Amino acid sequence: MVKRSSVVLCVEDDLDTQEMLRVLLCERGYGFEVAGTRADALRLIQEKKIALVLLDNMLPDGNGVELCRQVREFDKQLPIIFVSGSAHEDERSKALGCGANAFLTKPLALDILFATINAYAPIQCRG
Repeated sequence: MVKRSSVVLCVEDDLDTQEMLRVLLCERGYGFEVAGTRADALRLIQEKKIALVLLDNMLPDGNGVELCRQVREFDKQLPIIFVSGSAHEDERSKALGCGANAFLTKPLALDILFATINAYAPIQCRG
């Protein structure tokens, strides 16, 4: 059985949200990488072993839908979960239509966030 990475990439430009997610994910045993821009996220996805992407839609150099489309051109399996401040159905439809696995809205319900993360990238047992 191949062990998967347990590193979550958080693509988010808000520093408070980055820190909150870092603390919560690290407490639960996940590794954590952060990208504040679409370009940085794309580079990290291509260079590192990432288990899952938490993706905000509004980024300084584009949007999450564009990034999701780019990733899906070379990786159809990487789980991508949008985490957005917008609950508009149009944004949800665009995100899921470009290949995202799930769409969650802020403020995050932590039980739903971790159930969704665990569904797509459960932590592998160590040892």
